[in-house]
Amino acid sequence: MTPELQALEFPEAVRLIQAGARTAEARTALGSMHPWDGRAGLRRLHQLELQDLWAQSPDLLPVQALDEALEELLDPAGWLQPDHWRQLRDGLRALAVLLRSLSGLAWPEARPAPAGVHLGIDRLQVTAALLPDPSPVADRLAKAFTADGQLDPLRIPGLAELHRQRQAALQAVQNKLQKLLRGGPEAFSDPLVVERNGRLCLPVRQERRSLVPGLVLDRSGSGATVFIEPMDAVPLNNAFVEADRDYTQAVQAFLRDLLAELRARREDFTRWRDLQAQADQALALLRWAALCDGRLPDLEADPKRGRLCLLEARHPLLLPAVREVLGLEPLPHPVVPLNLVLEAEKPGLVISGSNTGGKTVVLKTVGLLTALAACGCAVPAREGSSFPALPSLHADIGDHQTITGSLSTFSSHILHLKDILKNVHDGGLVLLDELGTGTDPKEGAALGIALLQTLSRRRCWILCSTHLGEISQWALRHVRFQNASVQFDEDRLAPTYRLLVGQPGQSRALTIAAKLGLPAPLLEHAEKVLGRREQDWRDFLRQLEAERVRIQEEAEVLRQREAAIEKDREILRQREEKLWTEREAFQRESREKVARVLDFLDHEGKRLVRELKDRQKAQANADRLGTEAHERVKQLTRIAEAELGPRRPRPGAEEVPQVREGGHARHRGLGVEGKVLALKGDRVTLETLQGRRLECRVGELEAIGAREAAPRASGKVRVRAEALDIESEINLIGRASDDVDSEIYRFVEEALAAGRRVIRIVHGHGTGRLKAAVREALRGHPGISRVEDAPQNQGGAGATVVTLR
Repeated sequence: MTPELQALEFPEAVRLIQAGARTAEARTALGSMHPWDGRAGLRRLHQLELQDLWAQSPDLLPVQALDEALEELLDPAGWLQPDHWRQLRDGLRALAVLLRSLSGLAWPEARPAPAGVHLGIDRLQVTAALLPDPSPVADRLAKAFTADGQLDPLRIPGLAELHRQRQAALQAVQNKLQKLLRGGPEAFSDPLVVERNGRLCLPVRQERRSLVPGLVLDRSGSGATVFIEPMDAVPLNNAFVEADRDYTQAVQAFLRDLLAELRARREDFTRWRDLQAQADQALALLRWAALCDGRLPDLEADPKRGRLCLLEARHPLLLPAVREVLGLEPLPHPVVPLNLVLEAEKPGLVISGSNTGGKTVVLKTVGLLTALAACGCAVPAREGSSFPALPSLHADIGDHQTITGSLSTFSSHILHLKDILKNVHDGGLVLLDELGTGTDPKEGAALGIALLQTLSRRRCWILCSTHLGEISQWALRHVRFQNASVQFDEDRLAPTYRLLVGQPGQSRALTIAAKLGLPAPLLEHAEKVLGRREQDWRDFLRQLEAERVRIQEEAEVLRQREAAIEKDREILRQREEKLWTEREAFQRESREKVARVLDFLDHEGKRLVRELKDRQKAQANADRLGTEAHERVKQLTRIAEAELGPRRPRPGAEEVPQVREGGHARHRGLGVEGKVLALKGDRVTLETLQGRRLECRVGELEAIGAREAAPRASGKVRVRAEALDIESEINLIGRASDDVDSEIYRFVEEALAAGRRVIRIVHGHGTGRLKAAVREALRGHPGISRVEDAPQNQGGAGATVVTLR
């Protein structure tokens, strides 16, 4: 890692990125990352490839490390322990999911490939599609090993019988020894069966060893206990040792064969590991982007072109989330975003201003973000930020003096500047902190100007901070440089950490000294020593800064007005969309309503004509026939007007009363008035003045006041149907099928006016002609919701139940 990158705290950012990786190989690759490793395009490609799926379903991109298991597996002399088998099995399962997810990734056609990569070669999707599926290997291991990585012999045919024989031999020895323990417990120091030298034995007290004849296998450290294998257990122990040896040899042979089988696929494991590491690197970089709220900026390939554009950029190590991860104390003030734009024709920036104003932070932010962008990492900046190519990066930041090397601060700076001039590339980035300090201001300024001119001829991107006014004045005249300053609040004697591009700053040493209470005569003398020319320069800068503040305030007011106008425009757009939606819904509802009413009128008209012809043939009374026909037409007209009646316009500025629960309303078609008991969606339950209930639609009602709904003193009833005691059933048995239409129609209308919900028409079974006539009379009536046969206990098919709206 170069000293420049260390000065910019690049290693700390790399360690944060490394922390997001799951595999050792990915951490190693990320740890060796630097701006000139040639892998920036590949890192950007893989992040762009994974970012959508990772944001939506991170579980589909699992990465489970195989580091220790693969190290043993790929080593010809390696041997896998239970933890390794478990790691290998679980890691291969996760890898199978990862491969399936990567294989299904599609690159958006409209998105160009990053520079230096090829979509048909370098994409993770292409590599994943060519690799074999690790699922069969994972399944094989899952069948042979338990969840904690131990071999399960009962699942392996060659080991199952040997395992059962070993367990049977072990059980026989233990049963024998347990029986001896129970037979003479006073002879044993502990009632336990123990193992010594691969054989099971009993712990016998030294003074009672004669009670347990057998072979002495071991003694305790104190000599108080002798571990004896009873003679009765010797043949059983021999059988167990032989069974255990056979089983152990078979297990070793099985594991050797399994390892040989896996090592035969060494190339597959290597390719799986490499792909997993590449995906792990991309996911670690995406986690870094989420941590710092970063985005991939635009990058220019040509060092002599492009632009350095930072929009609301922030130094990563100053962000609250990053500081929390690092265990650092939060900053006492919010991070002020950096906005900076440098073009290739004007790539130099001279930053001046007071001490502790943030000049060094600006240099470090630009340097670190440029280095991260050149590596292919996200940077904490707004969309639209861009960086030029980075052929070289040099920074003279900090105090380089050394005691052992006999170097002063100025000498160390000179040697560092000499190294920069020697190694800088055309179009490289150079960061210079406190240029010209450490010596005589006049000579330091002359040296700094000469250095800037030399670097400018190399077409470098240059950012330098200085307290020397001569350098700021020179930058005003140079076509490839511009000034900037860090804003300072003189009232609070505190910096605002805001960079003002285009305006030089001043150190404000005398202003700060006056605010802090230095004697006035001393400050007046300092003003005289400063000289008239220098005072004029400082007055000019002060006026320039005041003008800059005024312009910024006006720009902020304009921005707020523009935001308000945009907000109003959005509100109007939403209202217009709502009006169009309501208009379309109203037109659709009107068409449906008109069609429904026309169908009803057509049906009723035809039925009325048919009925008139039939009764005319029967030589009915002409006057009575005309009266009834006229009454039927009036009823049909009233229903049609109620359905199609226009909405009442708003009278002046008064609001039209709305039908609401607990209020009063009048049915437009029937004239029935009452109180609204329930309002559910489009359906209303209205209680009439006589206590009857009527169910209808909201559009059929108009809201009225409580006084208007009160009973009239005259006692007159507005609708004849309200005064009738309407029955919920009519019996038509014995009636002719061609003589019931008008009676059924009147029955339905009177039931609607009375607020009936369900009525029943009894017609009997018979030949079915009367039932068909009843159904024909009911068809198409707008006040009917459903027509069906009555339940069996209410007449079944011999009666018709009508549900009213």
